[in-house]
Amino acid sequence: MEEIVKLVDKNLECVRYEVKDDRIVIWVKSSKKGAVCPYCGTSSTRVHSIYERTLQDLPIQGKKVTIVLICRKMFCDNENCSKKRFAETFEFVNPRGKMTKRLEEEIVVE
Repeated sequence: MEEIVKLVDKNLECVRYEVKDDRIVIWVKSSKKGAVCPYCGTSSTRVHSIYERTLQDLPIQGKKVTIVLICRKMFCDNENCSKKRFAETFEFVNPRGKMTKRLEEEIVVE
């Protein structure tokens, strides 16, 4: 499963997965030590909290795929930044997105 997760984003690692009936659920998290504040560009390794995002991805072998993305909220250590906390971002999904960019592209193409 790790190879499939790396196809989505090379900076993800598979935490666990379940195959049930017509659905595959994959829990993933970032393999990076920290994250960069999208507001000021400062790197941070201080975790504020953790939450989960549920995303749809392309089907595998006719099974629906759900990715549970374990995200971190980080503290921004730049005292000049307008934000004190920020959520880590991922290239494969838009902020507040409910599906991966590759699934969005597949839907638009069809």
